[in-house]
Amino acid sequence: MKRFFLIFSVLLSIASFAQTTGKVVDRVVAVVGNQIVKESDIENGYQQYKESNVPLTDSLRGVILEDLLYKRLLISEAKRDSIEVTDAEVNGEIDRRMQYYLLQFGSVEAFEKFYGKSVEAFRFELFDKIKELLYAQKMEGQITSGVTISPTDTREYFNSIPADSIPLINATVEIGQIYVKPPVNIELRDYVKAELEKDRQRIIAGKVDFCTIAATSEDPGSKFNCGQYDNIRRGTFVPEFDAVCFRLKEGEISEVFETEYGYHFVKLISRKGEEVSIAHVLRTVPPVPEDLKKCKTKLDSIVRLIKIDTLTFCEAAAKFSDDKDSKFSCGLIINPETGTSRIDAELIPQIDPNPDFPILINQMKVGQISAPQPALTRDGKQAYRVVWLKSRNDAHRANLKDDYQMMQDAALEKKRQEVIDAWVKRKLSEGTYIRIADDYKKYNYKYSWIQATN
Repeated sequence: MKRFFLIFSVLLSIASFAQTTGKVVDRVVAVVGNQIVKESDIENGYQQYKESNVPLTDSLRGVILEDLLYKRLLISEAKRDSIEVTDAEVNGEIDRRMQYYLLQFGSVEAFEKFYGKSVEAFRFELFDKIKELLYAQKMEGQITSGVTISPTDTREYFNSIPADSIPLINATVEIGQIYVKPPVNIELRDYVKAELEKDRQRIIAGKVDFCTIAATSEDPGSKFNCGQYDNIRRGTFVPEFDAVCFRLKEGEISEVFETEYGYHFVKLISRKGEEVSIAHVLRTVPPVPEDLKKCKTKLDSIVRLIKIDTLTFCEAAAKFSDDKDSKFSCGLIINPETGTSRIDAELIPQIDPNPDFPILINQMKVGQISAPQPALTRDGKQAYRVVWLKSRNDAHRANLKDDYQMMQDAALEKKRQEVIDAWVKRKLSEGTYIRIADDYKKYNYKYSWIQATN
């Protein structure tokens, strides 16, 4: 049910309506299996439509409730079928979403100012919601796992669309990239580590308080909060960081240790089971200019190999790129909204942290590989990269030649929806426990929720 996932993803992108307004609505208005729907859930969704300038009617609440009923049915059945969702899966999905949100805001500071809370507090609030989403997605995937589509099905689907309803496709691009990051300079690394150790010793000796040193930390998510993260679940941070946090005693300060982000030390403030509140200080190891020049030289050599057909761009990305998110997808940047490599040209500024990136793409020709250029990685580190413009499509009415994949996906989605419709109807007819408050029975629903109420 595509509509549900669209609404739910919007709900996850902002703070709770009840929290932002101070209004708490907690009446249970529906039950599906062992899952409940609260009135606040509906009001959250209604608020998001309101902020999106969607025309508001009372019947919209019925639309939102049906999406939530469907979601609760998926979750209830997933748990009955013993489908598992691990904390690692949840944290991975949160990482992906937070990366996208932070790119939209441009900085951690802007994000935190807008929501009035730290990134880690926001992550914590998302955990249970994301876990529910993954249960629902896995269950829906199981329901539709056997659905396939043929070229004939795709053509028939496209030909069934009325001429005046064929969708207008925005201009899109496909962009590949190869990043080369400089190695960590050993002497500079040792210096950064030693200076951080001096700060740690000053804190231990009582010569300076933790908050003062934390203000110089290079972690933008905590430096303005005395280095503190509160109520963090195990698995939220990278494994090396987690391991240190969960073996400390309350009030204890760790030794200096290394992660992929740099060097840290951590103070455990409190621990409750699998959650900790900690404060930490981070120092990164900046690149040496000479090492950055070596990155450019290496990329020059890689581009030469591609141009003389020794390697394809795809092969070069897999072999040489230091961007783990794209190196095994032919270097192609993936659209976080669709999961495909086709990116709406208007969204280019939102998918890359480098401000000159849209200008570069607009100036390139299809098939062209850029000269090596300095660039920031998604985690804000300096590197060099080359960019490849694989394709560009101007805005147009959809057709099978240029938009076959999109039409195939749409035909497949239609077929999946038919399978989902049949599944929901079967579950309702089999006596799944359904209860809906009387004042929510007035809406027109797609499925027979009212008739199935117990």
